[in-house]
Amino acid sequence: MKLGSVLFFGRKDCKYSLKLKNYIRKESQTFRYIESSYPGEKLKDKIEKKKFDYIFCFRSFYILKKKHINKTKIAAINFHPGTPEYRGIGCINFAIYNNENFYGTTAHLINEKIDNGKILDVKKFQIKKKDNLNICLDKTYRIMIKQAFIILKLLKKNNNNLEKLIIKNKKLKWSKKLYKKKDLEKLYLLDNLANQDEIERVIRATKTKKFRPYKIINKKKYFLI
Repeated sequence: MKLGSVLFFGRKDCKYSLKLKNYIRKESQTFRYIESSYPGEKLKDKIEKKKFDYIFCFRSFYILKKKHINKTKIAAINFHPGTPEYRGIGCINFAIYNNENFYGTTAHLINEKIDNGKILDVKKFQIKKKDNLNICLDKTYRIMIKQAFIILKLLKKNNNNLEKLIIKNKKLKWSKKLYKKKDLEKLYLLDNLANQDEIERVIRATKTKKFRPYKIINKKKYFLI
């Protein structure tokens, strides 16, 4: 059985988005793909007037509006790189900073709010003390794509499985806290931290090859090497 008509939002230069894209294209009757490149990017592609059976979002930067969500006959589903306790942007950063022992991903219906729709599934992994941000990101994406394949295969088998997932996970609730871009930017700032332990927590939670924490001296940013 095929998934029907699908609109898939993925991310540019993401091997996991590509892998999922290839699978969905093969398993759907009609397929449309739109990819995003950076945080805050606005959706410029014109979406057909017709409705799709499903919309799937995987690592997409686009925030869908009601008019986009209403394009679905069955459901719009997002695969969120965080547990229900962590909504918004930079979730893995804050989970590491907060010394969480476990983290994971959440499959959920999309509504007009960010990371707020009914939860379909949550998958978790252990954060070990030696794990840095790069390791945790890799674990997150690996578990998220496995979760996506499980959900897609269930829907392909019978779309009534959607309601079964909602009922099964109805007791799971999203946190009221929504992490925003300004929260993440503040986390990267090393100025005025209380002690060495906190500095080390920030470094572990933020440093990658591409992004690094920093200090501001005389109105100039100086990044950690």
